[in-house]
Amino acid sequence: MRRRVVVTGIGVVCPLGNDVATTWQNLLAGRSGVDFIRDFPIDRLRSDIAASVKGFDVGKYLSPKEADIYGRVTHLSLAAAVEALREAGIAQIQRAPAADEDAAERAGAPPIATAATAGGLDRTRVGCLMSSGMGSVDIFEEQVGRSAARGPRAVSPYFVPGVMPNGAAALISMRYGFMGPSYSLASACTTGTHSIATSALMIEAGEADVMLAGGAEAATRLNTVAGFGNAKALAKAVGGDPARASRPFDRRRQGFVIGEGAGALVLEEEQHARARGAKPLAVVAGFGMTTDAEHLTRPHSGGLGLALALERALARAGTTPEAIGYINPHATSTQQGDAAEVLALQRVFGEHLARIPISATKSMLGHLLGGAGAVETIAVVCSLRDQLLHPSINVDELDPDCSLDVVRERRAVDLRRAVKCSAGFGGHNCALVLERA
Repeated sequence: MRRRVVVTGIGVVCPLGNDVATTWQNLLAGRSGVDFIRDFPIDRLRSDIAASVKGFDVGKYLSPKEADIYGRVTHLSLAAAVEALREAGIAQIQRAPAADEDAAERAGAPPIATAATAGGLDRTRVGCLMSSGMGSVDIFEEQVGRSAARGPRAVSPYFVPGVMPNGAAALISMRYGFMGPSYSLASACTTGTHSIATSALMIEAGEADVMLAGGAEAATRLNTVAGFGNAKALAKAVGGDPARASRPFDRRRQGFVIGEGAGALVLEEEQHARARGAKPLAVVAGFGMTTDAEHLTRPHSGGLGLALALERALARAGTTPEAIGYINPHATSTQQGDAAEVLALQRVFGEHLARIPISATKSMLGHLLGGAGAVETIAVVCSLRDQLLHPSINVDELDPDCSLDVVRERRAVDLRRAVKCSAGFGGHNCALVLERA
């Protein structure tokens, strides 16, 4: 019998809040986290808006020295992980004793995570797959700039460990003493969802009992925005209002809004969770992972790869399309992406699709790239937990080719099973089936 995987903790840092409760309430209220860019010059960019994290205090999680070593994507990842692990009851947050030189440097610093664990947890059976699609773009830009201005000797000796995409997974594992599988994967905008699916697979296979899984991105930098903008992939403010720019499935959608944030989930073998008294929030019942194998940036025109991922997720969950009561789509707000996703959904769900509520989290959060799938999966977990669906905003006129039941206002439901879809540059696809605990 396959080991059953449950979610026992969730954590979020994103444009709508620096914790799950705030984020979820803002999603239910239909608030947007999109605003004008204020961190760098925008006068020569094709798009001047983004969805940025606000009011984040890295000092709650890292000493000044540590914060300088790691990039913002790692800062956000650690914060999301701390919240998720707290809820799961796996580790405690306490001040590290000043027993050695490094700890002495932190004396008087804010509390940090130690390797303390609860419930007799076997740390050799706990892993961490916290991933990023692009890594520490801020550190890379800064250090390349230093070298260009002052020569190679000005480059920090921490440059390489600072930009390593596996930095967040390593930091979290070191802080909590997790000695199971720990690394990072990168599959563009599918990164967060892939991390969850891969972590669930590890637990099913018996490689771990617990996995901290998720994704993050903090790539809202001048050159990244320039690159996406020059590819004509980014949206602009509508009528001077940034909040109206991200409009999945709307007839006048014009592109995605770049965002930043992190989402972390504690996945656990069900009997292991119950034995230590943890309360499951949801069940990861199935997953499917495929590749379009067609184009570097454009989705398969008929949505074939994503459809295959959905079919495999449903089959692994042992369920049917008719049993799905909600879909949280990838829905980036690009013309080609949304159209291809609708074709994939139609291929799998057929006539039943018109009766399945759908809401696009990116309409409010923008596109968190490598963090999108994880944060949006957490939104699905919240829907299963609270039996509420958040709305899609900015769907003023539904695209005639998108015959969907798009949720426009928060909706109370009797929800047992839901699907989360993700797709990314490179043709990577991932789908999850989540069930009410």
